[in-house]
Amino acid sequence: MLRLLYIFFQFIILLIIASWAIQNSKPVSFVFRDITILTSTSVLIIGLLVVVIICLLLQRFIFFLKQSKQKYKFYRERSIIEKGHNSFVQGMVALANKDFKRVIIEAKNANKYLKNKSLSLLLTSETLKIEKKFDQLNIVYEEMLNEPNMNLLGLRGLMEQNLRAQDYHHAFIYGEKLLHLNPKIEKLYETLINIIGKTNNWQKMIYLSEQSLKYKIIDKKTYIENKSIAYFEIAKIKHKSFEQESIELIEKALKLKENFAPYVSFYIQLLINNNKLDKAKKVLRKTWTAFPHPHLKQHMQALAKALKISYLDLVKHIVSNTKDNYESRILLAESYIENQSWDDARLKIKSLLNHKPYRDVCLLMAKIEEGYSGDSHKINAWISRSNLGKLSKIWVCHISGISQTNWTSVSKAGYFNSLEWKYPINISSLEGSGFEINSIDYIDN
Repeated sequence: MLRLLYIFFQFIILLIIASWAIQNSKPVSFVFRDITILTSTSVLIIGLLVVVIICLLLQRFIFFLKQSKQKYKFYRERSIIEKGHNSFVQGMVALANKDFKRVIIEAKNANKYLKNKSLSLLLTSETLKIEKKFDQLNIVYEEMLNEPNMNLLGLRGLMEQNLRAQDYHHAFIYGEKLLHLNPKIEKLYETLINIIGKTNNWQKMIYLSEQSLKYKIIDKKTYIENKSIAYFEIAKIKHKSFEQESIELIEKALKLKENFAPYVSFYIQLLINNNKLDKAKKVLRKTWTAFPHPHLKQHMQALAKALKISYLDLVKHIVSNTKDNYESRILLAESYIENQSWDDARLKIKSLLNHKPYRDVCLLMAKIEEGYSGDSHKINAWISRSNLGKLSKIWVCHISGISQTNWTSVSKAGYFNSLEWKYPINISSLEGSGFEINSIDYIDN
């Protein structure tokens, strides 16, 4: 409306000027070389006005053409973007419905129409995953790193790709960058910890756990647990070349996780190696009193030999505060068997012989009968009974259900700190390897 009023106003002004020029017309002449041109002021002014009007109209026409071109371009681009967005949405819907052929088609359309790389890269990455084109997928994830709103997804994708390729070094690099950008990403800390378990970069675990505690990703208990494991693993690495440092590290681990049998067992070994025999004896007795565990037997023979006392005497000293404990009775029975004190062995194990004794108790009874009477029928009877006997506690991975004889920071199944001391159920046999896949059913103490 305003534009029309403006044009009307201009037209009125021109009419007024033209009317004035006609009323006040005077003759005018122009000489150009030998040519004389006669006219009037009114004609001259009106001529100039016509030229001005033509110029204005031409200007308006050019402006209209430009505007029309821009509008056409705008609507065309908008139409293309809408097609791209529609392809992206249809692609994601197809992905959710597992219509993978449709996903691939829509991804190509999205790439064709969209200038915004973010959506295109997202759908392309999902398509390449489906097609298992992992080399091309790496390129897409690297492109994501250059997009401000896609760099987190790019880093995560590259981490997962390197994990798939078992390149744990680069997987950790990308994962650590991801953690710094967004420490709250679900399961990221666990992933990095598992990578450390595979690469033995335990020093990194200490730093990572400290940062994760700071950002409240893990609780204090998990932090202490993981830090103690890191000290233990570093101590194992260093004990051959830096034994004193190894002792200090295992002591740090034990301060964080007191009386933990695998730590204590290794600590005893180090103390024996360094001729700290009295301390080894003291630590062993203290730990056995607090937490009797079969793994503590590991270095008892070596300690008795170093102390120049009998194995039986050492065992009696170790279990003096826990004589009635199940593990103590087993240990005493074993030491009596080694000493060939068959009556004492039988007496010590008698209380454990209920209607369904544990498998290890039955096998001990077979040994006792072999030494005491040599009666093959009795020996075989106990061996047969052991096959039906209950299993003693063993280290069981609470994630996979895989059992193993010895504790390790990373289970045989590949999970970090997943082993628990449990009674396994529905396990047919425990092979000499110390590990097999069992039913995942198990019970607590």
